[in-house]
Amino acid sequence: MARRRRWGKAAADGLSPEERQQLEQDTQLAIYRFQSDAYRNLRHSIAAAVIIFGLFVGSDVFLSNTDGAGLWPRLVLLLSAVLGAGYFATTNSRPRLGIQLLLAAVIVAVIGIALLILLRSGTGS
Repeated sequence: MARRRRWGKAAADGLSPEERQQLEQDTQLAIYRFQSDAYRNLRHSIAAAVIIFGLFVGSDVFLSNTDGAGLWPRLVLLLSAVLGAGYFATTNSRPRLGIQLLLAAVIVAVIGIALLILLRSGTGS
């Protein structure tokens, strides 16, 4: 007759202390890998969003659709796109620098968006 597979506490009761410790270590390692992959994917998504937004809005600089005052927020957003691209360039070789570049890209993007909003509300358009 086939043996039924036991789950949960019933399965853990039949393990020796060494097997139980190994199982706990394997479970903790799997959870750690899952969390680190999730955070890495989140960082990549944030960097990609900053790059895309910075390039779309900042492309007005190259298309000469901006006036004098509107040039600065768009240049700031282009800078955020460059910093976001720097994250991808350094994330494998120097992860700490990559995180710092990502943080700088997000802060510069927020400043650029705030400048765009202030500029738009200041002109009354």
